[in-house]
Formats: sequence, C-alpha cells, structure tokens
Amino acid sequence: MWNKKLMKKSTAQPLHTAMALVLSVLTLLPGCMHQTPRLVAEEETERDRYGVRTLGEFCGVGNADPLPLGGIGLVVGLDGTGGAPTNDANRTMLEDDLRKQGVRNIKEMMASNDVALVLVSASIAPGTRKGEALDIEVTLPPRSKATSLQGGYLKECILYNYDFAKNLSPTYNGPKGTLRGHPVAKAEGPLLVGFGKAGVDDEGRVKSGRIWGGGKTQIDWPFNLVLNQDQQFARISGMISDQINETFQISKGDPGSVIASTKNNISVSLRVPTQYKLNHPRFLRVVRLIPTRENDAGKGGQGRANYIKKLNEDLLDPSRCVTAALRLEALGQESISTLKNGLKSEHPLIRFSSAEALAYLGSPSCGEELARSVIDQPMLRAFSLTAMASLDEAICQVKLREILYSCSDDETRYGAFRALRALDEKNETIQGEFLNESFWLHRVSPDTPGMVHISTSKRPEIVLFGKEPSFRPPFSLIAGEFTLTSGMDDEKCNISRIPLRSGKTTRKACGLTVNEVLQTLADMGALYPDVTELLRQADTTQALTCRVKNDALPQAISVYDLVRAGKSKKGKGEDIGLAMDARPDPSATPNLYAPIKPLSFSSTDDQEALLNKKPASKEKATAERSKSGQDN
Repeated sequence: MWNKKLMKKSTAQPLHTAMALVLSVLTLLPGCMHQTPRLVAEEETERDRYGVRTLGEFCGVGNADPLPLGGIGLVVGLDGTGGAPTNDANRTMLEDDLRKQGVRNIKEMMASNDVALVLVSASIAPGTRKGEALDIEVTLPPRSKATSLQGGYLKECILYNYDFAKNLSPTYNGPKGTLRGHPVAKAEGPLLVGFGKAGVDDEGRVKSGRIWGGGKTQIDWPFNLVLNQDQQFARISGMISDQINETFQISKGDPGSVIASTKNNISVSLRVPTQYKLNHPRFLRVVRLIPTRENDAGKGGQGRANYIKKLNEDLLDPSRCVTAALRLEALGQESISTLKNGLKSEHPLIRFSSAEALAYLGSPSCGEELARSVIDQPMLRAFSLTAMASLDEAICQVKLREILYSCSDDETRYGAFRALRALDEKNETIQGEFLNESFWLHRVSPDTPGMVHISTSKRPEIVLFGKEPSFRPPFSLIAGEFTLTSGMDDEKCNISRIPLRSGKTTRKACGLTVNEVLQTLADMGALYPDVTELLRQADTTQALTCRVKNDALPQAISVYDLVRAGKSKKGKGEDIGLAMDARPDPSATPNLYAPIKPLSFSSTDDQEALLNKKPASKEKATAERSKSGQDN
C-alpha cells in the first residue's frame, strides 16, 4: 500500500512511457477508487419489487481491475540481434539489479550483441493467491538498438508495482516519472516470439515476446468490498463479512477457510470459494446479491418467505429469469429445489439460468441442460462450459467428453478440452506428454476434423485434434537453430539442428505426422517457442493437412443481451432470441476463458439495475453498456 512512509523511502526512477504502469485502484483508500455513479432509480425499483436489501447496496468492488506490474530485465541468448542499451535510467536500474544478484563484468555483458535490455510486464488478477503463475510480456524499448528477441531467454527479473509520484503526493513537483513500489513477482524463461498484434509486420512482431506461466506472484491479491462513504461503520463491515461467510457455510473457527474477513470499517477482504475459481465475475455478482438479515423479519416475519416466493415466480418468467437465478443462488442451498423446477421450463433461457445457478450450488442435476446449451446456444457456450468445469461430478466429466469427441466447432471442442482439464487434469481423455520440460502435447478427439491448437496464454500446450494431423511436402521451415525440410513425394522429413554458436550439428529423419515431428524436435532440444514458430510457418505456407488455431476461446456476451433475449418472443426449443448484433463482453467472460489482455469492469454499478434496465433504443443500450463499465 502506498503511503507517506513509502514516499520517503522511494526515489523517483523514471521509466520509459511504455512501462508507466499505474496502480489505479488502492483498495483501502476510498479517495483513490474510481467510482461510477450508482443507478439509484433502478435500485429503488428492485427494492420495491422484492422488498429486500442486498449487500450490494452497502458496498462496491474496490479492486476489480488487475494489478499491473513492471520491471527492467535482460534477455540473453540472442544471435547477434541484441545491442547495448542507451545510457538512461532504465539501464541504471538494470545494472543495479544485476549487481545485487552478484553478476560480474556487467558493462562487458551489456555491450554484447547477444543480449538486450527489455521492458517486462505482467498483471495480477484479483483473487490471485501467492505462488500462482503469471503470464509475462516482454518488449524492446522504442529506442533499443536490438532488432529481434527471437531465441532469447529472460534472466530472472523482479517485477514491481508502480504509480506516478503526483498521484501519491499532490504537492510533488519533481520529474513526471514513476515511483517503483514493492517487489511483487519474479519472472524468468524462454520467449515465444512471433504472435504479435494483427497488422504488425514481421519486424515488429519479433520485438516482443511472451513467457507462459513465466512469473510467480509473491503476494495474495484478494478482492475487496469497499463500503460506501455513508456506510463506513464497523457494524456494517462486520455484518457484510458475517453474511458472506454464512451464505457460503464457512466455519468461523477455521481462519484458512474464511471467505470474507474484516480489517476495518472501510473494506472487507474476499477470497474466492473453490466453486467460483474459474468465474470470478459471477462470484462478485452473487456476493452483492446476498440479502441482509434485516429482511428476515420484514412484513410480519414473512420477509424472507415472501422474497423467495417472488423469486420462484420470476424464475419462470423469461424476462426476469437471469436476475431471479442469481438472487436464488445468493440464498444458498435452500434454493436448489426451486431452481430444479426451472429445468422443466419450455424456455431455453430459463433452463440455462437455472442450470448455471445449480452448478455453483453443487447440484449435478444441471449437467444435461448445460451440455445442451453448449451445443444449441453458441452465445451461452462460455458460461455453460465454465459451470460444468466448476462442478466436480461424474455427469460433467461425461458430458464434456461427449462434446470434445463429437463437436467439430473449434471454440467448442477446445473450450471443452480446457474445461475438462480444469475439472480433472488427470482425466485419461485429455492426458498429454510434457516434452523437453518445455511444453505439453495432447492428442484428442480423433474422429473430428483435424486442427492444431496452440495456446499463447496460461499454459504452453499444443493440442492435436483429428485422426492424424500431418505435414504436407514439399516444405522448408526454419525456427532458431532448427530446420525442417521435405521434398515432393517424400514420406519422411529431415530435421537439422545447427547450433548458432558452437557445437555439433545434429540431424534426424522422422515421419510426417505432427505428433512424430514434435516428439522428434523435443528430443533434439527444441523448446516451445521453436515448435510454435515452425507450426506458424507451416500454416502460413499451407504445409499442413489441417488449420492451426491460436487461443480458440469461447467468449461470453453482455448480460444486457441475455436480458434482451429473455424479453424476446422466442422459446420452446428455438434459439433464445439473442440479438444478432450481440458482441463478446470481455468483462463478463469467465476467467477460465479470459483473453490475454488484462480486463476491467465497473466496481460500483448495481447488478440488478443493469440486469433489469430497459434500453430505450438499440443505440442507447450500446451507449449505456459502454458508460456503465460493463459491471457483468
């Protein structure tokens, strides 16, 4: 946490603007939070309808955004494409770090064309616990003399949180640089280069790289509920904490299992329960919909009973089922029987909403309906697969396997693969091999169309779909030290490894299947960046019998579109009426399928106001979604 004491200990150390990472949300200081005006009218409408108050009326999410990190690192192992860094603050910082690590001959090493100073960045998502892996981004500074990071290895680098000095002290009049905060993570590993932004030429692509799981966080970064300014009392923060732990049935005698803990009268710290570890956005929605105890005694002691009765009715109304299912989920186990009734509805959105809530409440009765939604309702695919991956029941494993083995859609089958791996990484259906201690290779779904899937986030893995994806001669491919060639009508290919510096050239021949080629490459010392570059080239030159896909991840849509679907006239086995102009909403996408780029969503908009807001027009709805910060 930034404070005056830290300001005295810190010294202003300007980084290049590309590395100016701003810690935009300080969870325990309400004055530093970015807040969106609450939609009071809609909140009052919801309160009038149900006659209850929920925790969301007392607080907002204080740190829904990822915590950005940055550092200065050194990439080694470049084949003459590096270059001595300029004499600036970045170089001074790097030299100081290397000196502290006991590195000698720093000046001579920095002058080599085989090394390069790089900007290293990452982000810690809220809910992350100490020791978890982070994906690392590495880029060359704009004025760098280095021309490529291909084949490079990032030496151990410390990542820090940062902020602008002026943000920390209004009276600060120094340089417009940044202040280094605390050491938060470490990063190290081989770079994957070549998967840059679309439209960037090859020269630009080789100036940045990624390391999957190349960092480890050294801190916990829990969610925090921050009380509204007019509710900042110890009794309120205590009430919120007790209500959350009671809802999730957490024992007060076991500190390690407590979901909510109160430190003061300003905020409540939240750990993510196991069932929501793959879907943080939903966890936050449910927490804020937990009703307060004062509702139990309302209306002659029938407050809670009347509330549940109203939710029973609304669950069977397509225009309100999304809201009702979330509210029922926030009531806990007592809602299971009501939600099971929703599975009998003729309307697919009612069945889906009920099934999704049942999954997070631990009921296996949801399995059949969630599997049906994956196939029949593409825009619900991310939600359905994540819910199945969150419920450790046999029905979910069986249905995910069926989807994996029967579906030909790229996002659906890779989504099922990732869901099944998240549910049980030892499941024989998705078992793979860890090759050369660098990457995983999986062969699945042999009866579906061929596809080679490459992951560029979270885990270095290649998944081969179809009977036998193969290379198609003639071709000549080069990646780092490795060359892969085959002539017209050849039934084998030749793989050569020519060391860039010293050592003996090695050669091997193998078959043309992708599986055999990757196995041989790994035996010869190839790392994940090498094999992914060869596959990328093979795809570009059409030297494969199937397509190559990168990160074919199912994406969720805005909750607005779900509500609009419920208000449509379709149903009875038809498409649920999702608008054709519905677009993926990154902030709503479960973290199981979260895109690479760190995402944020609003921390204060009331969920029920957003869910039940009736747009006056298509254009207005679009504008309101953008303005509200995508709370869902």
